Amino acid sequence: MPVTAKVTCQHKNESGDGEQRQVIVTFVPDYADGRNKEWSLYTPSLSLSMTLKGAVADQFEAGKAYTLTFEPED
Repeated sequence: MPVTAKVTCQHKNESGDGEQRQVIVTFVPDYADGRNKEWSLYTPSLSLSMTLKGAVADQFEAGKAYTLTFEPED
């Protein structure tokens, strides 16, 4: 059974230029609608950051919510 977590893009830290541009994108749990209660007993806790190529990082917007889905691999 998959587990989902609602997160918010908290921060984007960019470095480099052009093809060498990379961005560290940091996410925090989104408490707004209570959905994270399905995997959290009291207060949701989650830590996630990704270092991405600039063009990929452009798909994420600070302050916007996203859904993570965790599913086991066969």
